[in-house]
Amino acid sequence: MITEDLRPTEITNIQHLVDRNGEIVRDHLITKMKESLEIGSRLIDEELNGMAAIFRPIIKSFYSNLVQKDLEHGTIKSINGMIRMSKKLVMEGIDPNTPEFERRLTQKFPSYLKNDQTGRQCKPYHPNFPQLKAILKNTFRAQICGILPLLKVQIHDISSYNELCRAAFKTEKHCKDILRLQTDSMKEGLNVIKRDLSILNIMTGKELIFRVLQKGFEKKIKDFNKEIEEIFNCEN
Repeated sequence: MITEDLRPTEITNIQHLVDRNGEIVRDHLITKMKESLEIGSRLIDEELNGMAAIFRPIIKSFYSNLVQKDLEHGTIKSINGMIRMSKKLVMEGIDPNTPEFERRLTQKFPSYLKNDQTGRQCKPYHPNFPQLKAILKNTFRAQICGILPLLKVQIHDISSYNELCRAAFKTEKHCKDILRLQTDSMKEGLNVIKRDLSILNIMTGKELIFRVLQKGFEKKIKDFNKEIEEIFNCEN
């Protein structure tokens, strides 16, 4: 464990910084999630413009009241779970690519799968779900590996996500590489769904809603990369 040879005051100090970092990351991820949902709402409106007027309120209501609310609820639970798990891994000195890391990842994955945006919208009994499930576990691993360096930062004078990000990853390329591990895995999951939309556990408008999810995902990748460039080219 990381705290085995430390005095109680040193352990308390490390725990305080890990907790602070965790809150900064949590707030950032929830902000990004809300931005994604707003993008989804705009995209669904754009898609509905070309649809017969009689169907628009049905699809819009279904997306807003079921899909969007479900995504928000599940994502917040998923974020909280990943932050809790990552904090424990840091405090106990458990690094990626170790047997104990994989054991804990496997142990926590069912909870992640239950709350994940993609997993929640798909039928677990569909023939393609086992493949999707394996991809989602890789996504889970990549997300935890992206959070850990942020939580490990032991610098007191940090108050923003931008500062934390620069301290954790040092270079723009390093940060983008970490992001790409996550987004490449997410893209694989979307491709599984695209091959057979019957996997979606959605009553109406499968093709439309998938287009919205895919367009939203592609936009957020561009936004994330632009944000990283701004983080490493400013001082706030």
